[in-house]
Amino acid sequence: MNKIYQLLDCNTDVLLFNQDTYIVSRFKQLITENFKRKFFTELKENSNSSVSIIFKKLCINEVEFPVADITWQSSKEGIKCSVFRVGSTGWQQGKINIKVSTEIIPALNYKEHDQINITVVLEFYPDEPESPLDDIRKMIQVT
Repeated sequence: MNKIYQLLDCNTDVLLFNQDTYIVSRFKQLITENFKRKFFTELKENSNSSVSIIFKKLCINEVEFPVADITWQSSKEGIKCSVFRVGSTGWQQGKINIKVSTEIIPALNYKEHDQINITVVLEFYPDEPESPLDDIRKMIQVT
């Protein structure tokens, strides 16, 4: 996979995976919802135990280590996709790497649930990196 990546931070850019398309903002929203759903999944019915409770701390022997952040990353090979950027003239082929970081915010009392802040970062690795001169070429074409 190409070592040069571009952050996909324009929420109106479009992603294409096989025949499924998403605008970047919706794709990030779906990932966030999926993580929240999994994070708060109860492990046993009426047990009051969830995935979030398990990951809240790490216990080694009798020492507890509180966990504040958890990071998840898609496979290092990347996921094949195409990107259509606002203002571009066509699709760009490449691979995407998804990084999700979760911040666990402990509940203030036992009646409340922990909160979770989720940040999704999309790194796009184009098959053919854009040339630094592409911006100049685009400006010349407009005039």
